[in-house]
Amino acid sequence: MKTIVIVALAALLAGCGKTQPAEAPLPENKSPIADMLDNPRFTVPQFILLERSGKPFDSTSLRGKVFIADFFFATCLGICPALTSEMQKVHQATAGMGDVRLVSISTDEKDTPEVLADYAARYKADDRWSFLTGKKDEIFKLSTEGFKLVLADNDAIDAKEKFIHSGMMVLVDREGKIRGYYDAVGPDAEKNRERLLKDLKRILADKK
Repeated sequence: MKTIVIVALAALLAGCGKTQPAEAPLPENKSPIADMLDNPRFTVPQFILLERSGKPFDSTSLRGKVFIADFFFATCLGICPALTSEMQKVHQATAGMGDVRLVSISTDEKDTPEVLADYAARYKADDRWSFLTGKKDEIFKLSTEGFKLVLADNDAIDAKEKFIHSGMMVLVDREGKIRGYYDAVGPDAEKNRERLLKDLKRILADKK
């Protein structure tokens, strides 16, 4: 099942400036990720990274919270601006929801806390929205094995961007279980964001 889900997600992922090859999408009711909201399969592993504040960020601090995560890097000129803009809209839409957090994880270990702080300020992120950095091998493992999202070095000769990474926002429940993936950079980004917010409210209504 792990392989099936990663393959299915790969068809939906976009690299910075490049789109992953994809077959015709399956009907929603046939997709292996379509029922993750009701039947979560994966739990995000515990991780410790460095926050833009310069302090360690332990994912155990998210226990009991619902959070939305994405992967980006500060110098990305491809999908990242659109992706982070969608995260910003989710951030605005969840203002006042104390049990909701946002987590943006840099794929570039050169994104220091100072760089992330400047980046976060451009999107008016408050303390509910964490920007994290860490060692490359840790981030790659967290993306591919933890969140089940494609992440790879961009080895193309004419590559203008460092990485091929996901354009997904990932919804994670209070127990750390992945409940949904939402394409933030495709033509249905607005529709997907609305679906994420609807699913988020449903999860928040569940008993703690």
